[in-house]
Amino acid sequence: MTKRTAAQPTATLSIFGKIGHLVYQHRRLVIGVWSILLVLSLALTPQLESALTGTGVVYQDGEAYQVERVLQQELGISPETLTVIFTSPQAQNLTEAQADIDCVIEQIRTLATVETASSPIEPGYLSSDGNTAYSVISLHGDERDRSLVIDRIEHVLDENQIPTVTTYLAGEPVFDRDAQTISKADLARAEFITLPLTLIALLFVFGSAIAAALPVAMGIMTVSVTLGLLAFIAAITDVSIFAINITTMLGLGIGIDFSLLMVNRFREELRSGSVEDAVVRTADTAGRAVFFSGLTTCIGLVSLLLFPIVLLRSLGLAGSLVVFMSIAAALTLVPALLGLLGTGVNRWRVVRPAPERDGLWAAIAHTIMRHSLVATAVVFVIIGLLASPFLSAQFGLGEADILPAQVQSRQGIEMMKQAFGEGEPTPVVLVIRTTEPGDTILSAQHIETLYGLVEQLEADPRVAAVKSLVNIDPRLNLENYQQIYSNPAQVSLPDWAVLIDRLSNETTTVVTVTSQTNSNAEETRGLVHELRDRSIDQLQLQVGGQTARAIDTMQVIFQRFPWVLAAIMFVTFVALTVLFGSVVLPLKAIFLNLMSIAASFGALVFIFQNGNFQTWLNFTPLGYLDIMLPVVLFCVLFGLSMDYEVFLLTRIKEAYDESGNNRRSVAEGLERTGRIITSAALLMIIVTGAFALTSIIFVKALGLGIAIAVLIDSTLVRAVLAPASMNLMGKWNWWSPKFLRLERVSTKLD
Repeated sequence: MTKRTAAQPTATLSIFGKIGHLVYQHRRLVIGVWSILLVLSLALTPQLESALTGTGVVYQDGEAYQVERVLQQELGISPETLTVIFTSPQAQNLTEAQADIDCVIEQIRTLATVETASSPIEPGYLSSDGNTAYSVISLHGDERDRSLVIDRIEHVLDENQIPTVTTYLAGEPVFDRDAQTISKADLARAEFITLPLTLIALLFVFGSAIAAALPVAMGIMTVSVTLGLLAFIAAITDVSIFAINITTMLGLGIGIDFSLLMVNRFREELRSGSVEDAVVRTADTAGRAVFFSGLTTCIGLVSLLLFPIVLLRSLGLAGSLVVFMSIAAALTLVPALLGLLGTGVNRWRVVRPAPERDGLWAAIAHTIMRHSLVATAVVFVIIGLLASPFLSAQFGLGEADILPAQVQSRQGIEMMKQAFGEGEPTPVVLVIRTTEPGDTILSAQHIETLYGLVEQLEADPRVAAVKSLVNIDPRLNLENYQQIYSNPAQVSLPDWAVLIDRLSNETTTVVTVTSQTNSNAEETRGLVHELRDRSIDQLQLQVGGQTARAIDTMQVIFQRFPWVLAAIMFVTFVALTVLFGSVVLPLKAIFLNLMSIAASFGALVFIFQNGNFQTWLNFTPLGYLDIMLPVVLFCVLFGLSMDYEVFLLTRIKEAYDESGNNRRSVAEGLERTGRIITSAALLMIIVTGAFALTSIIFVKALGLGIAIAVLIDSTLVRAVLAPASMNLMGKWNWWSPKFLRLERVSTKLD
């Protein structure tokens, strides 16, 4: 690799060295541009919270989502519904408080944005023991209107409290609001824990307060600028509320790690040259490692954009943006600040830093390489044991249960499940439509078909209840219903007229099926699959509801993930092949990455699916992993875990280019990077581990999963498997076929 000396002309520098030289020459301008970006971002960030669009877990091209659109367009049934749950802790029959409950519902009906509100004290909405009832509230208007009406309904419930009756407000808009509120508080708590601990750790790494403050400042800078960009993007397209979490988590972790590497190398280079030479050499070496490690991280995150789901796209967009900003800051802002500070980077010495080279890591490398086969076998066994729980992984889609148990919207759903059954809050919705022009859904023939379908559903042991036009009154038979619907306009009973209008129009009707089990249960999924496979004479059947949503989402993820996996590994392989001039090292790095990711996945199943450590981590196990979690984790970890491999292999390659001795290069590379990579990994674990203390289980699992993978990667993989495997492969580490002519690509970069 080309080295820069005081007499070396700029024209002979590598691309990264030229960037360092250019930044040094215009360091004040670079700092000024970043300062303007920061000010603009801080001005935009307050608008971000109101611009976010909920969790975004729905696959909008799936059948279930199309059912929601049909219900809204054909029957005026809005997919945006709220549920008010009334329950009596003293087991009092709610019919005794019917007047008060009706008064509350009537006030809710008068609110703007409220379209309809069902009466709780009627069959189907009142539990068999009479102690619990609920009202379904349909909404119209935009997201801002819905947000305002939630506050107004809560105000009505607070102002009209009924003695001996407890009320809860639930529904997807409430869950999204609660998730956003909790997420904001969690972020503040995570930052409160992370930043002081990170600063203390950096003081022990560098000893100097100035050097320690730089990585923290860069982490805050990249997060702030990215949040400003997200606020601008969220005004144009849908962005999930969890985008803020991934931005903060990765921005602090990666921004601090990249800056740590740059500052450390600058201090090292400063001992043997001028400030300008140190900046240029730092950009040429550490800057190159930062660029390629950031590139591999971006590859995984950008691949999330290939999934047609708002949550995954949002996390991919936010994650890749914050990594890009971290790379940009590390290659421009950090060198500019270092060039301005010069030797002042070592000012304000607080503690004596640990020695950069004490022989420990070289000794570890030599020990591992002397016992390469045994070390490799032992690590394979350990990682295999850690990964084994993933073989029994069960997947689902999070609902209200992703929220903490003490949140009222979740408590309301739990009350509904206890009183009505597990499937009551998440019914399976059937939309049935005619297929022939001019045909009517209430014809005698179609009523007979519907009646037979409902009879079969009611006899199914997986079904708790069915609501439809043909089982309103159990005393009526098929002929009665055919007679009634032969002329529905003449129905004299007001309740029947309302039901007919609510559940059907000329061509469409809706049947609601309540399952015995919850939406993520195999029995409920089996029911949905069977209904989707069913054909009805001269009618079209579509299935929606929460379970159908989850099935659609999981299917599209399973279909796309192999292609995403292949794309990530191929692009990563190409990038690392260009960096190292070898096809063997990239293949080995990808394999080792997959091992640490598998171990992290196994740990998550052991903890979050099986419920181990739930008391310590303060969560209620779901019995499954959210399907989004392994997808996001894989795409994040594939690049993030590669960072430490790139940092290590880059330094090994520097040594190998000078000596040509594989064994000595491995020992020197580990010796030179051991302390700083360990420090970087520790900082990443501090940042992401703090999110394991958050309240929303998806974010908790995401933070803990990253922390576990980084721990495994920085110890077992980087300290043991990497030197052992490189020793076993010897000169083959650096092999590449001649026809690729990688030396020409490397020459251009240099």
